[in-house]
Amino acid sequence: MDARVGWFGRAKRQLYADLRDDPYLGYILLAALVLTGFGFWHRIPIFATWDEHDRVLDALVAYAKIVHDPSIEGIREGLSWGRAPFGGTLWVYLLAVLPVVLVALFTGQGDAITAMRDPAFIYAHYPVWAETPRWIWTWSLTFVRLTNVVFAVVTVYLLYRLGTRLENRVTGRLAALLLMLTFGFLKLAKEGGEDIPATMCFVAALYFLVGYVQTGDRRQFYAGCLAGGAAMAFKLTLGLVVPVTVLAFLLRARIADGSLRRALWQPRLLVGGALLGALMIVVGHPTALVGDFDAVYHRWFGRFGRTNRAVGPTAPTWWWFLRTYGSAFGWPLLLGAIGGLIASVAYLARLAPGRAALRERVPGFDERVLVIGALVAYLLFFSQWHDWRVHHILPTFPLAMVVLADSLERLCGHRKRVGHAALAVVVVTAAVYAGVGVGQFASMPRDEATEWLNENAEEDATMEVYFHAFFENAIPHGMDLNYPPIDENADPCPDYIQVGDKELLYLQDIPKSQRSGEVDTAVEQRQAYIRALLDGEYNYEVVAEFGERPPNYVPHRPAPGSLRELGPLGVYPHSDQYGDEVELASDQYVAILERRGECDGSRDPAWNW
Repeated sequence: MDARVGWFGRAKRQLYADLRDDPYLGYILLAALVLTGFGFWHRIPIFATWDEHDRVLDALVAYAKIVHDPSIEGIREGLSWGRAPFGGTLWVYLLAVLPVVLVALFTGQGDAITAMRDPAFIYAHYPVWAETPRWIWTWSLTFVRLTNVVFAVVTVYLLYRLGTRLENRVTGRLAALLLMLTFGFLKLAKEGGEDIPATMCFVAALYFLVGYVQTGDRRQFYAGCLAGGAAMAFKLTLGLVVPVTVLAFLLRARIADGSLRRALWQPRLLVGGALLGALMIVVGHPTALVGDFDAVYHRWFGRFGRTNRAVGPTAPTWWWFLRTYGSAFGWPLLLGAIGGLIASVAYLARLAPGRAALRERVPGFDERVLVIGALVAYLLFFSQWHDWRVHHILPTFPLAMVVLADSLERLCGHRKRVGHAALAVVVVTAAVYAGVGVGQFASMPRDEATEWLNENAEEDATMEVYFHAFFENAIPHGMDLNYPPIDENADPCPDYIQVGDKELLYLQDIPKSQRSGEVDTAVEQRQAYIRALLDGEYNYEVVAEFGERPPNYVPHRPAPGSLRELGPLGVYPHSDQYGDEVELASDQYVAILERRGECDGSRDPAWNW
C-alpha cells in the first residue's frame, strides 16, 4: 500500500510541478478534455462501433452472470463470456459500468441485469439491447466513453512528459499540442475500446524507458516493463513494446561503465523486467485469474491471421498508408510528420558517435534512437498487413508527434523564421482539420434519423434494416425490426424500410477486388433490389433523408491504388473506413422509406440468407 501511495504521490507532485512551471500546460490539457470529450454522447444509447459493442456487453454480461449466480463458477462464467477475452479492457469497463449495476440492484431492477446473462447472437445481440431498459445503456455508454476521454487526456500529458524528458518543456508542450490536434486520436478518444488505454500505457512505457536510457535507473526499467505489460494486456499489437524494451536495454548497455560483456550480462534486471511484464499481462486478463486459460490462448494465439486477412480491397501498402494516415492527420500534419521523421533520422546520423567513441554517451542520441526505432518498428510491422484502419495505427500517433515536435524545435533554434512559419502552418491547419472533424459530432445523420423515427413512427411500427449490425443503422430503442436473415416470420410489408450508405455501396459498379469484405456478398441480387426499392417498385417512397444524398444514390470511394483520388480524404475530415469504424456526417446518409398503398407480395429482400 505504501508503494502505491508513494507512486501516486510522486505522479501527483510531478503534475502539480508541471502545471506550476509551465503556464501553457493547463490550457493544453483543458483543450484536450474539450476536444476529446466533445460529442461523446453521439449515438447513445446505441453503440458507435463493433469494438464498443463487444467491450460494453462483455462487462454487463459478466455482472449479469455474477448477480444471477454469485459463486466461483458464476464469476468464472461471467468473466469468460464473450467473443474473446479482451484483457485489461474488461477490467476497466467492469469498473466503468459498476455504478449502473449498483443503481439497478438498489432500485429493485436487478432482473434487468440478470436478464442479460445469456444474450443470443442475433443481429449483434439486438434482442438484449432492445429489451434492456434504455437508461442502462445510456449510462453504461456514458461512463465508458468518459473513461476513455480521461485516458486520452492522460495520454496527452504523458506525451508532454516524454517530450520534456527527450529535450525540454517546449518540445513536450508542442508534442502534446500536436497530438491533441490529431483528428484520428480525437475520434477514437470518444469511443469505447482498448485502443486509447493501450496507447496510454505504451506512451508511459516509452517515457520510463527513455528515463532508463538517460539515467540507468533500474526502477525506470521496471516501471517501463510494467507499463509495457499493461499495454500488451489491452491490445496484442502493442507486443512490439518488447523489442523496444530490449532496444532500451542495449542502448543503456552501450554507455555503461565497464566491459560491454558485463553491461549486457544483467540477468536480474532482464528476468525481473520480463517477470513484471508477464505478471501484468496475466493480471490484465481476468480470464486467466479465474483459470480459463483456453480463452487466453485463443486471444493470444488464435488470431494471427489478421496480417493477411482482407477487410478492405487489395491495394499497395503505400496507398493504405497514405489513405489511413491522411484521413487521421490531414495532409499538412502528415507531410510535417514525414518531414520530421526524415529530419530526425538525418540528425541522428550526424549525431552518431564514431567508431573510436562507440561506448561514449552523446547527449540526446540514445533516447532519440529509442523513440524513432519504436516508430519505424511499427511502420514496418503494419506494412505487412493486407489493410488497416485508424485504430490499428493509433500507437504510432504519439510517436510521430513527439518526433515532429523535436524536429520543429530544432528547426526553430537553427532557422528561427523558417521554423516558426513551419510551426504555424502545421498547428493552424491541424487545428482547422481537427475542429471541423470534431464539429461533425454535433450533427450526425444517423442521430437525426433516429430522432425523426422517434417523433414520427407509430409505437407499433415495424422497420426493416439490412446491414450486419443494428448499431450501423438509425434505430430507436426497442423498435420492432425485420433484420437479416429476413425470413417467412418477418413482416412481409413493414411500415418503414431504412437504406443507408452501406446498402448504397452495393450500387457501385466496380470489380469485386475493389470491394470490401462487408459488401461483396450477393452483389448482383442486392444491387438490383436496392435500386428497385429506391425507384418505388415495391410501393415504398422515400419520406425522409438525412445527410447528403450521393449522386444517383451511388457513393464514391477512392479507387484502390489511385493516388489522385486520395486528395479529399486529407482535406475534409471523414472516416470512410473499410471496417467497423464509426462514419462521420459525410458517410452517414440515411433514407427512410415508408409504405404507400397495398402490400406488394413480390418484394423479396436480398438479405434473406
